[in-house]
Amino acid sequence: MDVLAKILAKNGLPPSFEVRPDDPTGFILPFAVDGIAMCEGIKRSRECRFTFVEGAEMQAIALQDEIDIVAMYAGMFWLLCRLASSAAASGVFPAMDGGNVPEWRPDISRSLRLPRDLLEEGKPFDWQAESLTWQIHPERQMLFVAILSVLFRFVTYHELGHIWNDHGLRRKGRAGVCVDAVGSGRPDAERSIASQAREIIADSFALNRTIQVLDRELQLKADLEMTKILRQKLLPTREAVAEFVLTLVFLYFRVSDLWNWVQEARDTLTHPPSPFRAKALAAALHEHRHLDISQASADLAVRKAVVGGEALVSVILSIYPNPNWMSSISGPGDDAHFRRIYDEIPRWHGPLSNA
Repeated sequence: MDVLAKILAKNGLPPSFEVRPDDPTGFILPFAVDGIAMCEGIKRSRECRFTFVEGAEMQAIALQDEIDIVAMYAGMFWLLCRLASSAAASGVFPAMDGGNVPEWRPDISRSLRLPRDLLEEGKPFDWQAESLTWQIHPERQMLFVAILSVLFRFVTYHELGHIWNDHGLRRKGRAGVCVDAVGSGRPDAERSIASQAREIIADSFALNRTIQVLDRELQLKADLEMTKILRQKLLPTREAVAEFVLTLVFLYFRVSDLWNWVQEARDTLTHPPSPFRAKALAAALHEHRHLDISQASADLAVRKAVVGGEALVSVILSIYPNPNWMSSISGPGDDAHFRRIYDEIPRWHGPLSNA
């Protein structure tokens, strides 16, 4: 048995998903290739492999065992495709030609449902059927690919952030080697804070890598017609690149939020609430100023992402916005919880010297 298959089975995870050129998504093969390249590019002494796995959940995992593994459930990829397709169809980012004129017709009943439910989590994505309204417009296709690329890379780099910082190896012998596992239970306060610190570290790693890779890609492919159009209409500057990525990441957190944390004590959760994670990434952009953007540009990017992410999810899904999404985690208790997480981060940051 292949070592990857053996490790997946040992950890009770689904087998690898068969990646076929004629898959109905139309994109799983090239993104599988992209994921493999991302794992190979991590440049560690340990082998790191990427795989899609069977399963309809909006889920991705990192494993550190005999080798390092990043595994994305097929359901995660389907939902990311559907989110990117819904954006292309809705007319958002109107500078890109084609598609519908952006309209906002919020529906109360839809607004009461989870965004991931509206995006039919678990349903396979069908490119031909689900892109009918916009696939004849080249610039809408470019937008679809640009959005899907950012979302896929952020999710994959998040898992690679766990591996880069050896979160699985650091936990070995105490809590297993599986990172971001499904159904990981309710930890005690000590393990909850540690788990949430690992998530914040992985998110920051993912934001940095996703921004850097998109900027580099635009430079290396500057002569391509698609790049020229994206540069002209969507990503003319490094500031625009950082803003675009952060806005889509905020959109991702809005869509993935289960709201199961609202009535729970913060130190009983394995993952920080989604608005916590968005707030932490806003702080990371301020602190690191990716692509050497100015402090003023970082501040503007954050403010635009907060408003833009909410506007996108509202228009794409025809729901009412939630202007209190970020402020819902801004009380004194939440601030104290943030401090506990940040005090924990140094224990989980950076590769182990003997890995």
